[in-house]
Amino acid sequence: MNIALRKLTKKDLPAFSMLWQFYQYHQSNFDNEDIDSSGRFDIDEEYLRDVAAGDEDCDAYLIVVEDNLAGFVTVEPTEILEREMPELSDIFILPKYRSKGIAVHAVRQLMLNSSSNWHVAVYEKDREALKFWDRLFAKLPIENVLKVEPPESEGFHEFVITNK
Repeated sequence: MNIALRKLTKKDLPAFSMLWQFYQYHQSNFDNEDIDSSGRFDIDEEYLRDVAAGDEDCDAYLIVVEDNLAGFVTVEPTEILEREMPELSDIFILPKYRSKGIAVHAVRQLMLNSSSNWHVAVYEKDREALKFWDRLFAKLPIENVLKVEPPESEGFHEFVITNK
């Protein structure tokens, strides 16, 4: 299977915005957000435009499988435990592409090609995501996974990952 991460560009904004709607749909299980009168989740379209234009301190990548959009991942700088590090802030895979190793591939490509520590935060109510990260932590050549206790963000489980 051909899996690629493609850096988001301005021309990708409509697809990214729609994927973000699907992501918000998934997250509505945990954050209790409703759709507005137009049938869309209230997302910050200006922020997404700025990310696509490279005007935000956020790197976004579309995940492409066999020339089809399968999801996205975002990386932002953060400070946790008094240290600055990249945060894998959002990852979303369309249901059709889940359980096929696509998210693992994306995480490997981003996190393991870096000597940095990484921060990952997962909604505490998202059991599926927590299971995913637990399996991933056990699989990857990671030196240490520190669960941040207490978490610095309410409603999340937070982890700091150190690469080997």
